Amino acid sequence: MAKKRKGVNLSEEIRKYVAANPKAKPKAVSEGLAANGVKVTPVYVSTILSNARRKSGKGKRRGRKPGNQGDLFANLVQAKKLVDKLGGIDAARAAIDTLAKIM
Repeated sequence: MAKKRKGVNLSEEIRKYVAANPKAKPKAVSEGLAANGVKVTPVYVSTILSNARRKSGKGKRRGRKPGNQGDLFANLVQAKKLVDKLGGIDAARAAIDTLAKIM
């Protein structure tokens, strides 16, 4: 079993300091806490803050934004009409391939 640390909870101290100084960068947080007698590195402050952001669901999101599903359905209906008009999927693919070569 892990040993329990006696003293202050560093993560809690970081969260309190950032709540009081929301625009403070990790280095400033580290220096501010050092003045209060709590020794933490800026890297540790960054880790605590990024984990908090990730758990809260805030922060930058990667990837595409979800599109409008109504447009997808309308496109599928048009594609089906094209396939029916050309006489099958193979004929439609051949026509699209030929068009791609021209463009």
